[in-house]
Amino acid sequence: MNYFTVQLPLLFFHLCCVFKSNCKISLNLRSFIMFNGNSLKVAVRVRPFNQREKAMRSKCIISMAGNNCTILDPKDLQNKRTFTFDYCYWSTDEYIENDQGVFLPNGPHSRYISQEHVFNELGRAVLENAWNGYNATIFSYGQTGSGKSYLMTGYGGNKGLVPMICEALFQEIKQRQSKDGQFYVYFSMFEIYNEQVQDLLSKVRKPNGLRVREGRHGFYVECLKSVPCSNFKQLEALLDQGIRNRSVATTNWNTTSSRSHMVINIHFQQVFANQFMTKHSEINLVDLAGSERQRSAGAAPDRFNEARAINLSLTTLGNVISSLSDKAVGKRVQYIPYRNSILTRLLSTALGGNSKTIMVTMISPADIYYDETMSTLRFAERAKNIQNRAVINESLTEQLLMDLKEDNTGLRARIADLEKAGDVHIDEQEVLKKLIVDNERQLKDMQKSWQQKLEEARREWEQQYSCILKEEQMMAELPYFLNVNEDPQLSGAVKHFIHHGITTIGRTAGLQQDIVLKGLGILDQHAVLTSHDHKVVLEPINKARILINGVPVLTKHQLQHLDRVIIGSCSFYLYVGFPHERNDRDKIHKYNYEFFASELASIEGFGKVNVGMGEELKENLDPDLARIFHDFIAIMPMVAQANQISEELNKGVIFEPEVKNLTSTDAKGEGLEKEIIVKVEIWPLDKFTDRKLLIEGIYQHFLENGTIPNMVEQDPFWDSVEILHLGSAHVWLETLAYCIAYEDQVEAINYRGKEEAIIQIRLLPCSPSGNPLREESVIVDPDDLLGKRMDFQMQITLCLGVKWIQGNSSRGVQIGFMMYGLPAMFYAPAVWNNANFEMDYTMCFMIQHVTADFLSYLKTHAVVLELWGLQEGCQEMETEFAHVALAGNGSVLLDLCYKNQWTSVPQDSEKCRSKLSEQLKMLEEEIENLKDANRSLKSENIKMQRELERLRNLPSSPGLVTNGGPMKSANDRSNQKSPFLSWDAEFAKALKTFYFSMIGVRARLIHLKEVRPLDEGRILCLRYFANERNQLIEELGEELESCVGKLKNDIAKIIKRKKELQIDAVSPP
Repeated sequence: MNYFTVQLPLLFFHLCCVFKSNCKISLNLRSFIMFNGNSLKVAVRVRPFNQREKAMRSKCIISMAGNNCTILDPKDLQNKRTFTFDYCYWSTDEYIENDQGVFLPNGPHSRYISQEHVFNELGRAVLENAWNGYNATIFSYGQTGSGKSYLMTGYGGNKGLVPMICEALFQEIKQRQSKDGQFYVYFSMFEIYNEQVQDLLSKVRKPNGLRVREGRHGFYVECLKSVPCSNFKQLEALLDQGIRNRSVATTNWNTTSSRSHMVINIHFQQVFANQFMTKHSEINLVDLAGSERQRSAGAAPDRFNEARAINLSLTTLGNVISSLSDKAVGKRVQYIPYRNSILTRLLSTALGGNSKTIMVTMISPADIYYDETMSTLRFAERAKNIQNRAVINESLTEQLLMDLKEDNTGLRARIADLEKAGDVHIDEQEVLKKLIVDNERQLKDMQKSWQQKLEEARREWEQQYSCILKEEQMMAELPYFLNVNEDPQLSGAVKHFIHHGITTIGRTAGLQQDIVLKGLGILDQHAVLTSHDHKVVLEPINKARILINGVPVLTKHQLQHLDRVIIGSCSFYLYVGFPHERNDRDKIHKYNYEFFASELASIEGFGKVNVGMGEELKENLDPDLARIFHDFIAIMPMVAQANQISEELNKGVIFEPEVKNLTSTDAKGEGLEKEIIVKVEIWPLDKFTDRKLLIEGIYQHFLENGTIPNMVEQDPFWDSVEILHLGSAHVWLETLAYCIAYEDQVEAINYRGKEEAIIQIRLLPCSPSGNPLREESVIVDPDDLLGKRMDFQMQITLCLGVKWIQGNSSRGVQIGFMMYGLPAMFYAPAVWNNANFEMDYTMCFMIQHVTADFLSYLKTHAVVLELWGLQEGCQEMETEFAHVALAGNGSVLLDLCYKNQWTSVPQDSEKCRSKLSEQLKMLEEEIENLKDANRSLKSENIKMQRELERLRNLPSSPGLVTNGGPMKSANDRSNQKSPFLSWDAEFAKALKTFYFSMIGVRARLIHLKEVRPLDEGRILCLRYFANERNQLIEELGEELESCVGKLKNDIAKIIKRKKELQIDAVSPP
């Protein structure tokens, strides 16, 4: 009886039947069913920065205040988004580590939230619900590395929610134990990987996983081992056993723990003898797989696009939560897709069903994960709308037994009736028979006394406990290998002891002390360990793959304490020497998976970056290089595993990681973002990561069934023929700004920074007829080109030394480039079977009116020539001229394209044609209005000039009389300057400035009047003309408004100053 949701099936159904049949049974209950409509509780916790984020000098974009979590967009600091949740936990900084390795707040005012604090708020709420008879669920959600496993199971001295909840449960059981009340705890643990369920408490791994079946009270895992526990020590041993089995499975079956879900189920029963009552609850503690954000469609084209949703269960979980969230806010939802994955089937009770559920969302504080963190927070926001119906699970034990028996009798009678009537209902009969078998198994299990179950568990526990004691004794006497896993929670779970004498490592065991490994690249007889005189010597057999401290070993090698040993492709071990070699200063936790991978990468392929670099060097390391280094060390073991699978399956494919864009630059000459690629032909990192998981899938199928899919389309090692990017060359355009012809041979540089080919090009300024300009056309000041027409040609004449074709003469190449922001790439004709060839490729470009933007583009940008490699069977690339506009002479128009104002319009759209014509008329009306405004300004300007002349001709006065006041003599003002002269000069200066600014406005008006469409019959030309006219009118309006506004401000200042001088002139001394 191994239900995931409810382990006493038929409870609800049969007790409802009791009520419906008016059975006179006295139910001494507070209330048999207590529906409690409550929403799913959501907590968010932000972890500390990890080493990768520190090396990249990442900035914190998360802040928390109360129950509010705010995320800041690193690309737009004004863009903030605040989410409100039930709990917000800050665990990024303000903490210390005590002597036991426990992280605690560093002071009374620290914001740091410890594991214990989270347990006191969330874990104790789960226990309270369990004691009240409710089902309770906690599941952690977040991307890989966000701290989900740390939260659930803990690490080192920092216990997680799982062990703390279990320990507190047994502590309270001890306090409540009495004659009238008995308490029973059952523990089960399993994982879901690639839509298969594996029991983590079973020593035998079922090839295709355990079946998930549906009972009357939900889905459950068939034949899942459920172990009764009488104390926390027993349960803790089972938890360690499950983690150890999971660690072994990740190595032997080449699975990845971050891609699997771990589910811990605790079935808690309370039996009250004086009431003949049983109260039970299911506590589900779920550590979900990493929720990596899916890339946008088309980001990395691959025929396995459907497989990009690597974890179907998480994708389905998102769909379920979205549907439930929509339903909670009143939207019409016809279908909740619980059945689309194993995980959502088993979580159907926790999501929208009979459970009190808490989701803990784990996020990173770093700006480099902004998109992933935002996606996670949005997911959590949707989840908090989900409404559950929690029910207190209480029942009469004896009545349940009677109902189960009666139900079986009725089922048998139904089958007999079907057989007697001769009706063919095979499917219905099969279902009824399965229900009978299920009920009988439950009856047998319910009638089995707790003491019998506990006795069976006790015998198993005694065997495990003796193994634990034996292991502790051997640790104190013998050297051993300690496993290291990518998941910190799985590291240190497996120990292989090295006994005195000879020990063989391999897939098969000849002696009891031999070490059996079944990971990738492990041979039947892989290596021999010889332990003698407190020395251990390791010797590979038949050149088996063994690395010690990152260096391959081919002969005998004496192991030293804390040596890092890699056996095969994915079996990582730390050698712990004899007891006399150990000391208290050993920092075993320092030698984690990242240390192994860093050591391997630095020795095998990543230049001079050292694993043991000092903190000062790490701080000064370029963040871009730091990111590449961490990505490189992460990919190295994956590449080794993929190569080993390829070898074992006889695929003949070799993968090789490399760093792309070490020396490449963009059109501005700035360095391109460096990235990791995997050379097969050439795969981007994302594509390799996705394919690697598919490769693991077919390898697992091979191990289980001994066969692999025969269809080529299902083979992740195989790729259809693709066009490959070989390299790029830069052609700087600055000479065109001076109308100077340019000819050069440029190097096409590949992703390694090496020469791939030499391309000869020409940039030729030319006349509208296409004839090259002569030397007398050279200009000194590029601004002289503003507003004028410009024509030029891009010519590719020669390509030499193409390495791609030298390697295989059946290949071909093609050159492409983009110009001035046009939405299409221009391709020269493909050339095959020739590594040195001449070309006669010319593309003509024209811009009707040179703008400042276009001149800036010529001065600062280069045309990037992209060299593409063609293979037999692939289609050549062609220029899509439908996406560009052409002039009457066939030249490509460049007007306005750099500002991305051009959009394609269907040429046969009459509706669009008429709309553009209307827009053109409106623009012409606006031009006339601007002309009228200009005439008014001119007349106003003439009037102001006449007024100025009149004021200048006024006779000078010896004094000023104001309102009959006393007149000051000329002597009193002998040292004062005339305010009128200053005012006249300033007024004239303001008018002069206005006059010159209006010259520019007049030039724009003339330009608007003269410019006409190249071809009024073509919709594209009308579109260009309308966009250009619209832009010019906007610029004209802005400039006109600026001129008038400046004139008004200048005149206002002059008048204000005049009034101040007049007041000052008549004021008494």
